[in-house]
Amino acid sequence: MTALVELRNVSKVIKGRKIIDSLSFTVKQGEVFGFLGPNGAGKTTTIRMIVGLMKLSEGDILINGHPIRTGFEKAVSQVGAIVENPEMYKFLTGFENLQQYARMQSKITKEKIEEVIKLVGLEDRIHEKVKTYSLGMRQRLGIAQALLHDPKVLILDEPTNGLDPAGIKDIRRHIRDLAEKKGMAIIVSSHLLSEMEMMCDRIGILQKGRLTHIQAVHESSDHAVDRYAIEVNYPEAAVKKVISSFSYVQPKIAGSCLMVEAEKERLPEVISLLVSSHIKVYEVKKVTKSLEERFLEITERQEVMSG
Repeated sequence: MTALVELRNVSKVIKGRKIIDSLSFTVKQGEVFGFLGPNGAGKTTTIRMIVGLMKLSEGDILINGHPIRTGFEKAVSQVGAIVENPEMYKFLTGFENLQQYARMQSKITKEKIEEVIKLVGLEDRIHEKVKTYSLGMRQRLGIAQALLHDPKVLILDEPTNGLDPAGIKDIRRHIRDLAEKKGMAIIVSSHLLSEMEMMCDRIGILQKGRLTHIQAVHESSDHAVDRYAIEVNYPEAAVKKVISSFSYVQPKIAGSCLMVEAEKERLPEVISLLVSSHIKVYEVKKVTKSLEERFLEITERQEVMSG
């Protein structure tokens, strides 16, 4: 797939302090890429540089092959973005807001306005004043505005911030649809781990201005060792037996389950031992680590290495 966004050793220095340090990554067509990190990690600063609101100190950013440094207008014309909160004229209707924005662009037809309204699901309320909209509806209107000029890249800074669960689900569905059906490259920043896990294809973890890790959301970072939940009738006895017999297995108890971290090839040995020790095995299930667990593992490891 085509890389629509490419950051090459991007750095930002403010008042002698390096806020962003040698950031490099790509975002492909049809992909939702998540920026994950604590507040102050540099997510919004990076987004501001990508959309041209802040100059780069070092490196370059390419949008659909156009470098920001030497081809600024061509590069940013490919980008639609909401940085922080979408600002609207609340005394105008949703439709009038989109018309107002369309006047600032060239060749945006009424048909195009109606297309983006349908795309974000605002057909029923688009002719009502924005002051009557919920936060989620204003976010959707903001996305519609960002899509009016048919960008290849969509950038959303904390798009689910302040939304209720229904609003979050709604925005998440629209983001996935835009990536899959329109083939857009979408960059989303957030500190909400569970949301990123459901929304993104890949996650870049940002810490103190450095990209410490990039990982596919549904791919375990530990390829050699997997984790299994083995449901047994006597978990305490099972743990003691496994610990005394296998030095390479890390067992723990979770309810009626024995949680085992081991290579796949070792699993039959563990099950055979339990059965021969008269411990009943009811179920064996591979357990995928949540994004939260992996995020904490990575950040804790980075802190130890840098400490």
